[in-house]
Amino acid sequence: MSREFKIIISIVIVLSFCLLTIINIKLHYSPDLENEVETKKDVILQLNFIENQLKNNDLGRKMQRSYPEGYVFIHALYGLTWAEIAKSETQKSNLYIHALTEAIYAYNQINSAYAKRIFDIDLKPEYGVFYRGWKNYLLAKIIDSQFEKDTRIIHEFNSNCNEIAMAFSNSKSPFPESYWYSSWPADAFVAVASLKLHDEIFKSEYDTIISNWLIKVKSKVDKKTGLIPHSTNYKTGNKIEGTRGSSICLSLIFLSEINPEFAQQQFQIFMEKFPISRFALPAIREYPEGVYGNGDIDSGPVILDVSFAGTIVSIGTFKKFGEYNVANKISNCIEGFGFPITTKNEKTYLLGTLPIADAFIAWSRIQNSNKTITQKYRTNNYNFGSILLFHLYSAIILIITTLAYYRKKIIKILKKQSQT
Repeated sequence: MSREFKIIISIVIVLSFCLLTIINIKLHYSPDLENEVETKKDVILQLNFIENQLKNNDLGRKMQRSYPEGYVFIHALYGLTWAEIAKSETQKSNLYIHALTEAIYAYNQINSAYAKRIFDIDLKPEYGVFYRGWKNYLLAKIIDSQFEKDTRIIHEFNSNCNEIAMAFSNSKSPFPESYWYSSWPADAFVAVASLKLHDEIFKSEYDTIISNWLIKVKSKVDKKTGLIPHSTNYKTGNKIEGTRGSSICLSLIFLSEINPEFAQQQFQIFMEKFPISRFALPAIREYPEGVYGNGDIDSGPVILDVSFAGTIVSIGTFKKFGEYNVANKISNCIEGFGFPITTKNEKTYLLGTLPIADAFIAWSRIQNSNKTITQKYRTNNYNFGSILLFHLYSAIILIITTLAYYRKKIIKILKKQSQT
């Protein structure tokens, strides 16, 4: 073995040792998601990064060039996260004012002509259920966080709710179109959640529509899994593609707000089919156990069956259902493998190369548990993956690698000792 090659191998071993050490340490440095103050501070740092990118680096349009709904999605997640923070603050605080201002800023961007341009005005509801659902859900969260309600915003919200409700009432399928001839159930859950929020903020108007919708949803679950499918026929609501991790984790967050009982039933089935452990660490499958497939624009890359999008969003899912033990472990994994960089004012993951992931991490972490679910059902009942076992695997890998590289020197030392 040449001297140069030995040097290269030594550098690789040292770097691997450093990398594994950093990952193992970071697995214990995530904010405790049960500590609302600590979590909020961490999320605000992430939002500061996204705000800077949106306003100074044209992030919205960059996201649109990367994803079909990137412009709307990044602003919706940004606005929703700020709205949750605003709701947790007192009326006179500077943070409340800033949070509400940024949530309204995000809504105005979604309401712009640029945001609407890729959606078709002739769909029912106008521009399709994805666009109208996320837009109206953000508006609901803004109103819910306001101490002094804005009558103009309320009027717009009521108008949106009426149009969404009419679209669901007139649709044979429980999942109206997001685009022409294309239907994704997760989008419908966002829209219906906005109607549910309306009835919680104001007087009940849509409970019958929501009840009838739920009956339709239950009749259209994926027969193989018993869960909400990923995509459906736009006319009938019948399954086109079965349940997937990236969409069911999202749907469960909204379903927990719409109907806690049905949500809990779906969550229990989900826990039977989608949790996975890779290298002893917890994650979420993109496809249910026994089904294999590739990643796409919805899920991102799928490696060793793991859905990276589903795993990130599942932090919010587990928080909604009171499963803080699992939520914290997955959040810790993101700290370990996301290589976060934190400055005085900002925090970002993967060197800021995937801002949509930053937005999903922030929004997922800021979710609050549903008290109806946590009070009625047992919580912290699920457990998969083991960070301690990952530590052991890491130690074994480093020991074996080091021994393999230095085996000749070790043999020489042992021979000398035996001779003496």
